Amino acid sequence: MPVALDKKPSAYCFDAGSRFCPCELASLGECVACSLLRGEDQCRCGWSGVCVYQEFLRSGKAIPPRRKESQVPVLARTDIQCSADRRAFLLEVAVPDDMANWCSFPGSFVLLRPKGSPDRFNVPVSVMDARDGRLKVAIEVRGPKTVALEQSCLEGRQVTVVGPYWSGLQGERLSKHRGDKVLGFAKGIGQAPLVHAARYVVTGGGYFKALIGPGDLGAVFSEELLIEEGASVEVLPKAKDHNVAALYSELCRGGYGLLMSAGPDKQHRSLSDLISSLEAPPAFAWTSNLTVVCAEGICGACLAGGLRGCKADIERFEGGAMA
Repeated sequence: MPVALDKKPSAYCFDAGSRFCPCELASLGECVACSLLRGEDQCRCGWSGVCVYQEFLRSGKAIPPRRKESQVPVLARTDIQCSADRRAFLLEVAVPDDMANWCSFPGSFVLLRPKGSPDRFNVPVSVMDARDGRLKVAIEVRGPKTVALEQSCLEGRQVTVVGPYWSGLQGERLSKHRGDKVLGFAKGIGQAPLVHAARYVVTGGGYFKALIGPGDLGAVFSEELLIEEGASVEVLPKAKDHNVAALYSELCRGGYGLLMSAGPDKQHRSLSDLISSLEAPPAFAWTSNLTVVCAEGICGACLAGGLRGCKADIERFEGGAMA
C-alpha cells in the first residue's frame, strides 16, 4: 500500500541516538524521526545512526527516564546595564558534570525556574558557556516567569534546572563548519548563544567573527566574552538599515562558509533574504524563537511547518516561517 502524501514529514531529531531516545512520542505514534513509529509502512527517516524503531522494540517499548530536574546553587549573578525600560542579567549556576558536558554543543538550552515553583514557571534559556560543572546564561526580564527568576536567582540561593536540550540552533549544523570561517550576527539578548558558538568553532580550529549590537535590549554585554573565546568582534552602531549593508560588505569580502543569525525572526528573515541574493551564499543557521513549554514535543507549543520544533531540525527559514 503506498504511503499517503499527507503523512507528517520525517526530520532529524536532536534526541535521536541519545539516552533520551526513544521518547514518549514513540509510544504515542508521534515520533519526529521514525515513519514506522508513526504507523507508516515504509522507513523514510534518512537517519544513519542506531535505528529508533529497533531500539523501541528491543526495549520492550519501554521509554527511558526523562531529563532530571536538579536543584542547583547560584554561583554568581551580574545585572546588565540596559535601556531604561529593559532589564537583564548574567547568571552562573553549578550543575552536575554530565549536564555541563552535554550542554557543550551550540544550540544547547536548559529550562530554569525558581526552586519550589511548579513547572509552568519553566523558562527556556540558551547556554552561553558550559564547562567544569558550571553553566552561564543570560536572561532578559520580559514577563511573569522571568520576573520570578529575577527575584529568586540571587547568589547563594538555589534554582531548578532541567536539561540538556539541543534544538536552540536551527538550519545548517555548526558541526559541519567547525574548522571553517563563520560569521555571527547578533543583537540584544541574541548575543548570548553567539558566545557558545564562537568557542565551539574556535576550539575546532575555525575562525569566528561576531557582528554585535545592543538591539532593543540597549546593551552590548558579550564583547569581552567573545574576545576571550578567540573571536574577532565588531560592535555595530545603530543604523537605519539595521546594519544590513555592513553585513553584506562583510559577507562579500570575507569568504564565510556559514552565517549564524542570533536574534528575532524579523532579523532571521532579513538575513535569509540577503544571502539568497548572493552568487555564492554561505550556509545559514539561526537561533530558534519557537515557543517552548515542555521542551519534549508533547504540548505542541513548538509546532512549525508540521514539525515539533523543540525536537526536530528545521532546515530552512522561508518567508518568516521555519519550513
